Amino acid sequence: MISTWLLCAALMLPAVPEDMPLEGLSSRFSFGLGTQVGLGDQGTAGLIGSLRFAGLAGIDLEYDFNRVTTTPSATSRDVSDLQFTPGFKMLGVVNFFRDRRWSPFVVFGLGVDAGADFNRTNFVTGGGAEFTFFDNRVVFALGLRVFVPRPADVEKQRERRLMDGNPTLPAYTDYYNFDEYQIFMSVRVYY
Repeated sequence: MISTWLLCAALMLPAVPEDMPLEGLSSRFSFGLGTQVGLGDQGTAGLIGSLRFAGLAGIDLEYDFNRVTTTPSATSRDVSDLQFTPGFKMLGVVNFFRDRRWSPFVVFGLGVDAGADFNRTNFVTGGGAEFTFFDNRVVFALGLRVFVPRPADVEKQRERRLMDGNPTLPAYTDYYNFDEYQIFMSVRVYY
């Protein structure tokens, strides 16, 4: 009974093509280091560390050397104070499939303003494509990200505006839109 179940489970697993080497990004676990640049409202440059599982899912940690935001007060009432490009990003990455030379992906996670003296965080989402070279060891990625504020921060700011006696509140589309975006490029070497 157990051997029949194991045989069925083994038959459902996709076979690895013989011409695709299991090195670098295609290994079960791979770690990558590299650099990245971002273009949007302001340019950024920094380091990126990646952990991948079979080249299909993983975690990215990114740190930008230049801080592109100024910290507003913790009790600010301006919509623009919740929209910023974070200096530190923790991202989950999911690849739709992995071809021999390229793979589309989506990213989602949190961005933190590391220079702020209070908890200043936003959500990050986006997508792009990875292109692999040199037996899946070098990866060039190109994509687009959008940064939006956390719903708790939006509601807190709207509540403060009401408590100040301001009867008109900004629309939710003022907070959740594509105004804060970044086109990014990165190069990583996987081990």
